[in-house]
Amino acid sequence: MSDDKLLIVKDLTTTFATAGGDLTAVANVSFDLERNETLGIVGESGSGKTVLSRTIMGLQPRVNTTVTGSSIIDGFEVVGASEDEKRTIWGTEIAMVFQDPMTSLNPVMRIGKQIDEALRVRLGMNRKDAKARAIELLELVGIPSPVERYNTYPGQLSGGMRQRVVIAIALACSPKLLMADEPTTGLDVTIQAQILNLLDELKERLKMSVILVTHDLGVVATRTSRIAVMYAGRIVETGTTRDVFYHHRMPYTRALLESSPKVSNTSHTRLVTIPGRPPNLLNLSDGCSFAPRCKFATDQCHLVRPELQPSIEPGHSFACWNPLPINAEAVLP
Repeated sequence: MSDDKLLIVKDLTTTFATAGGDLTAVANVSFDLERNETLGIVGESGSGKTVLSRTIMGLQPRVNTTVTGSSIIDGFEVVGASEDEKRTIWGTEIAMVFQDPMTSLNPVMRIGKQIDEALRVRLGMNRKDAKARAIELLELVGIPSPVERYNTYPGQLSGGMRQRVVIAIALACSPKLLMADEPTTGLDVTIQAQILNLLDELKERLKMSVILVTHDLGVVATRTSRIAVMYAGRIVETGTTRDVFYHHRMPYTRALLESSPKVSNTSHTRLVTIPGRPPNLLNLSDGCSFAPRCKFATDQCHLVRPELQPSIEPGHSFACWNPLPINAEAVLP
């Protein structure tokens, strides 16, 4: 593996066995992530973003789940590894910030003890050193009065403070890759900005890579170097952040951008929505999954699924039979 590639994902597929049949939530996803890089994974709810991030890390359910393909983190192959083998990289090589801090934290355990646990189990620290490091981490993520907060329960903290605690736990063992799955869900706009700024600062300070999973293109606009757009379990467009915003070719990407609220809109402006509904993953057609909702769709789109093809910009690719013109007007959130 190249020294510059921290993560290599190749043909990663996750299928769940359900009462209605096999459901493929992630289908043949491939991408690389360089060291100290931030990648944004965007798409509607149900597009497969969270399942992809958990599969990359090896956190998928143990039963009724089939994973194929490859997810290599700094030389370690996650797919096919045992639970004990995966535990050797959780926390130290890769960690995750989950979208709901209240369900991520144990409500009956003090937050300091929850940070201690990772340090003592994964790094073998004694009780005294673990407490000192936990207080340092609380200070690192901007928790005021960290010594006093060490003995606080999660329910005594605001949503923003709880999310900072979750970030502290994720950073406890100095991971090389941080997965942030909708880290600002349920937080007001001001707190969202604080959490995202904190992740930016910590990335630079700790020299780690970040995968930022979100449905909000505005979140990734200025915080990522590359973006992968997902729909129905597949990547349908990927490229540099600038290419995806200014030179996007996939109509679904355009629809996501148009549906983002604009600061420039006048009061009471009606929000733009994407027509139709996301597809039923138990009953996908042979064609493009977005075709039933796309105004540019032709008969070919309904019959044959397009694969990713390169655009004129290096590293920019899209999956569409009738892509938007190269000089299409940019739509910014």
